[in-house]
Amino acid sequence: MIFVIIVVFLYFSFQRSSLLNEEVKTKIFAIEEGEGLKEISDRLEDEGLIKNSKLFQIYAFLRNARSKFLPGEYHLEPGTGLKELVKVLISQPLAPEAAVTIIEGLTNKEIAEVLEKEDLVGQEDFFTALDEVSRDEELVGKYEFLPENWQNVAPKEKLQGYLFPDTYRFYKQTTGRAVVQKMLENFDKKIDKQILNKIKESGRTIYEVVTLASIIEKEAALDQDRRLIADIFWKRLDAGWALESCATVNYILGNAKPRLSFEDTRIPSLYNTYLYVGLPPGPINNPSLSAIEAAINPLENDYCCFLTGSDGQTIFSRTVEEHNRNKSIYFKQ
Repeated sequence: MIFVIIVVFLYFSFQRSSLLNEEVKTKIFAIEEGEGLKEISDRLEDEGLIKNSKLFQIYAFLRNARSKFLPGEYHLEPGTGLKELVKVLISQPLAPEAAVTIIEGLTNKEIAEVLEKEDLVGQEDFFTALDEVSRDEELVGKYEFLPENWQNVAPKEKLQGYLFPDTYRFYKQTTGRAVVQKMLENFDKKIDKQILNKIKESGRTIYEVVTLASIIEKEAALDQDRRLIADIFWKRLDAGWALESCATVNYILGNAKPRLSFEDTRIPSLYNTYLYVGLPPGPINNPSLSAIEAAINPLENDYCCFLTGSDGQTIFSRTVEEHNRNKSIYFKQ
């Protein structure tokens, strides 16, 4: 037994020597809160920082360090001796985590602005990450909710709709790709099998549901109103009518006008649901779970139209005539 321990220690002590002639490149390695020794060692091996995760676990056990690894980010070099590696991982990490809240209904551009304001990731780095991840076939294949065709979507709009709004904790040395993947993983957790089965049962696709949910997100705030609007919009889509959603035109304009002009509704864009029948090329923001659930569970009704008053109240109409009367009342100058 003593001989085995000595052999293990000698292996780790001289492990770095086998890599002396290899190019050494520092990597950022993050230990997440709650990760155990096996998870840490497996990722160290996957990222090429150690050769054998099992031996690392044995060494950490022998050094009584298995429960001493601190969450955070570390600069590590492939081939570092195990003694030095363990010493680094039980020391103070490079930087603490920062909490960042991504609220419901933000566009990719708005998320990029938040990340840059928090001094985490620059906007262009974030947009580059969106483009790279959306073209990564292996990664896209991992998430069955992601559409495969992004040809009609601008680079800055790729993956929009699937970056789940939530409060995240990121390390200061994080990357745009790490942020994007963390948000996609969160979407994957929140949109669970039960929700995916409901979507399949409805005969809709995830793309259709998330795209409509992003529109509903901006049309109403209350859950019941959202479900009513979902039914109205699905009926229009099934009948081949234009959605005529103000939210999609405001998305084109880049601001939320309380009342659109006729000229606004004529803007030549595939996102203009006054001009083009059907859904826009993709989601117009990253919707909340509430909006997604509304799109999946529409509340059947006999309304045909709706509008939002200055107080935020949604006013529904059963006929176009009633809708026009409501507009003259609630939009009266």
